[in-house]
Amino acid sequence: MSIEAHIESLSAKRAQLKQKIAQESAHPLPDFMAITEMKKQNLALKEEMQRYLVMLGRRQVYNASS
Repeated sequence: MSIEAHIESLSAKRAQLKQKIAQESAHPLPDFMAITEMKKQNLALKEEMQRYLVMLGRRQVYNASS
């Protein structure tokens, strides 16, 4: 798998996690421990994506709010 393809895969995983976080947050009694864990996973994926972008020599990294 190329680095670009791996970055796209990580981006797709992040999108899925964001959707799960939003769904859990919308519950009347959200599971905050689950949300916290998903947010940690999301951050880890983001950091991995940024490492790959640096390896590719790209100065632009994904937006911090992404």
